[in-house]
Amino acid sequence: MNGDSWGGARNRKDRCSESIKLEQCEKILETVRASLGLDMPFNRMLTIHWEKLGVVPADGLAVLTAFNSLARDWARKRGHPIAYLWIRENDFGDGSKGEHVHILLHIPEPILQEFVQPMTRRWLLRVTGGKYRKGAARFDTIGQRASDYRNAPEIYRENLGKLVAGYLLKGASKEAAPELGLPRWNNGGRIKGKRWGRSQNLVGG
Repeated sequence: MNGDSWGGARNRKDRCSESIKLEQCEKILETVRASLGLDMPFNRMLTIHWEKLGVVPADGLAVLTAFNSLARDWARKRGHPIAYLWIRENDFGDGSKGEHVHILLHIPEPILQEFVQPMTRRWLLRVTGGKYRKGAARFDTIGQRASDYRNAPEIYRENLGKLVAGYLLKGASKEAAPELGLPRWNNGGRIKGKRWGRSQNLVGG
């Protein structure tokens, strides 16, 4: 049995890519729709710059997986499951940004404040071996106001759509961008291993 079995070559941990393929873009959009249908709307976007935290590209996926696991388990123990969708990016090899990740998160309101601060920093310290630099992680609210997803759903959906199509999918391939009518396209940088992923509770939603 060769190393490409059980999922094929596209799932190999050492496989590199420089863009998000059309099929992947479609699955990302499906996941965003699923979050709404399952009443787990994304209410925060977390951007983590791994290079600032001393993480080398070869370890990017491993530290991200560890971070997500810590966040998911912490929330579950408090009776409030989270949902997430992540997309990894890199620079063009010029060191301008280094490897980073954008994570769309559904964080239930009862645990939102503690999740954002101080827990996120604690998890980052843990997965990086105690390294942290100011500005390495940033949270952004999705929508004009934090309450939009609940009190102004139309405004929220419009802002979410613009964020996903105009920003998160900017690393789509040259073939995918025009096919999906994306307003922005740019090389997403060289990434080793999986380029995007989602929490299990959003699969098949």
